[in-house]
Amino acid sequence: MTTLEAPGARTGRRRRPAPPGYEESVPQRQPDPPIYQDLLARWAADGRTLPGRRDPEWSRVAGSAIWPAGPLYGGE
Repeated sequence: MTTLEAPGARTGRRRRPAPPGYEESVPQRQPDPPIYQDLLARWAADGRTLPGRRDPEWSRVAGSAIWPAGPLYGGE
């Protein structure tokens, strides 16, 4: 049987060092237009989940115990 690679032949990928004076640029976030701010305010007033904010219902469900607790389940 033939193997595609000999053991130890790969040493992994190496990253080249950045040239002197090189800086990675990250675009700055622009503020949302007023129409989106008004929409987010309306959604927040309705109790909806908003982009960039924690969803309280999801946090509650994800943070709860895997099995129910109580006398029926052997818990307290």
